[in-house]
Amino acid sequence: MKKFFTVLGGMGTLATESYVRLLDQRTPIHRDQDYLDYIVVNHASIPDRTTWILDHSQPDYNKALIEDIQQQSLLNPAFFVLICNTAHYAFDQLQAATTIPILNMLEETVAEIKRIKPDAKKVGLLATRGTVEAGLYDGYITKAGYEEIKPTPEILDMTEDLIYHDIKEAGHSDGQKYHELVRKMVEEEGADVVILGCTELSYAQEMNPETEFPVADSQSIIVDRSLERGMKLEGRATK
Repeated sequence: MKKFFTVLGGMGTLATESYVRLLDQRTPIHRDQDYLDYIVVNHASIPDRTTWILDHSQPDYNKALIEDIQQQSLLNPAFFVLICNTAHYAFDQLQAATTIPILNMLEETVAEIKRIKPDAKKVGLLATRGTVEAGLYDGYITKAGYEEIKPTPEILDMTEDLIYHDIKEAGHSDGQKYHELVRKMVEEEGADVVILGCTELSYAQEMNPETEFPVADSQSIIVDRSLERGMKLEGRATK
């Protein structure tokens, strides 16, 4: 392949499957050859991102991820897609490992809020403890002129229960838990729109999309950006 991109996945695997599924569903096709050319690196054994962020004595996921980036760079993809919010903790370090651009999921997600909810002033965040406590979204949200609403300890515990217990451990989503999290952020905490700042939450949204509240789904958004770039790479226009 000459005109392709590389997906850095496996963090976790169900979320990676969700990304690929959405990408293929949204690609305009009339034949097999109309799908985009891409490589998926499902590096499931990469250490947990939150565990290392909260305790640097634990195995560092960045080493494995940088190795993936360097290996894939030898194949010369047009761009990388990093489909894990928490892995953006050391985004600059990851980008420094290659001259090939890596799409920034956090930046793209916040930029999309003005289209999802043009009058939004308060932006809620649902994410892993690592993403929340490290403030990964803080700068992007503040720079865009929004007030950030972080989850309460109760909501954060509920979020991690859904991410780690239901999705990562049991291999399925709980729609009732997911919708209750979004409801709490809007009705109880006052968010105008809620960022789904973990790809497992994006998986939950794909499995149970009936939420009545506006969400900025990080994975869905990066799928659209991937599609736009991939189509342009092949000289095709997105609808």
